[in-house]
Amino acid sequence: MPSISIIHEHIPLALRGPTLVSPETRLPRYWATVWSSMEGAGLAHNTLRQKLTAIDSLYLCAQRQFGEDVLDTLLAKMDFTRIESLMTGRFVELQNEALQKSVDNRKTWASCYAFVSSILERLSTVEGDISELNRLRTSLLRLDRQFKSLHPGPRRTRPMALRSLPSTVIEDIYEIIQPSSPRNPFRTEELQWRNFCLILLLLHQGLRRGEALLLLVDSLKSGTHPTTGKRVNWLNVTQSEAQDTRNANRPSIKTRYAHRQIPVSEEIAQVWHHFVDNFRTRKRHPYLFSNTRGEPLSGVAPGRILKSVSDRLVPKALEALKDGLQAKTIRTHDLRHTCAVIRLSQFKETCISDDEVYEKLRAFFGWSYSSEMPRHYARAYFESRLAAVWHDDFDANVELLRNIAPPLRMDIA
Repeated sequence: MPSISIIHEHIPLALRGPTLVSPETRLPRYWATVWSSMEGAGLAHNTLRQKLTAIDSLYLCAQRQFGEDVLDTLLAKMDFTRIESLMTGRFVELQNEALQKSVDNRKTWASCYAFVSSILERLSTVEGDISELNRLRTSLLRLDRQFKSLHPGPRRTRPMALRSLPSTVIEDIYEIIQPSSPRNPFRTEELQWRNFCLILLLLHQGLRRGEALLLLVDSLKSGTHPTTGKRVNWLNVTQSEAQDTRNANRPSIKTRYAHRQIPVSEEIAQVWHHFVDNFRTRKRHPYLFSNTRGEPLSGVAPGRILKSVSDRLVPKALEALKDGLQAKTIRTHDLRHTCAVIRLSQFKETCISDDEVYEKLRAFFGWSYSSEMPRHYARAYFESRLAAVWHDDFDANVELLRNIAPPLRMDIA
């Protein structure tokens, strides 16, 4: 996909990121840029890039079909006849590719359809040509329904893999990542505490990889509970306006629902403050996690960290990982899935209704109000030992997880 990435502190956050350009002129494609700033502003950069790739394929289809790069012109003139011809041609291309190569092109078609429909709807509001727009939309919907009925290749009958880590693996992870552990694979004390803090946030707070990498030094807040008078901690999970020099695999908030505040136990807060006060000093950026050169930690780093931890697993834990997840390496999303299963268990123990449990899970993990993810976790079975080894009130210097006291309960308002 011919694109450029615009990243500068003076450019608003919504306009940063991938921008579609013409391969000949290297100038931004007009309507694709409009769509990116309006419809794509709330998307994660990787998601936006995928959609722009599909939109770019529509520009290229127009060039093949009409002999020149005319899609921006067709949209500006609201040339419904030629637009309908273009969309039909693109649909046929995707359908043929799906049948010949057994690939699923439904997302590509959906992105093309949404792009054209969005731009024309905005223009029709100005031009007042509602009847022509309705006619085109009817035609696009007909193609859309036809494409949705296409299922190239065999359907997957395997249920969604939740990838909740077995308890044996959880125990071994805690032992490995303790900064004082002789099994810790990281060279310096700073790296040990950085990775300790990162893994705990992924596992206990259920953060996505990008959310953890976007945390700032001051993202952890504290205050006094107005009723109990006790100290409470919470984490602001959101996008920052700070300059981000990471170009490849640059982290971002996935959706608008992912902007949230989540409670943090006092023990996790202590680990955070210990890392910040003793090791996270004199950096040229405000992000919590840095690499050895003092730059913001890259998007691939958490996976590499967990690969190092996975390589230190004892045979029993490694066998449990292979049996439970059919994998040899722990992934960042495995930690998030494990957190979701534990939170679901804790919420259900409060004897509240399933609907209330699901709403608490959606709020905690940054899912949309209509997300079915909580119901997927409700179907998951997990052994009681997993809940027993989960702990929020651990000591950073403890050697074995079985010496930890029973877990604290965290209520989410």
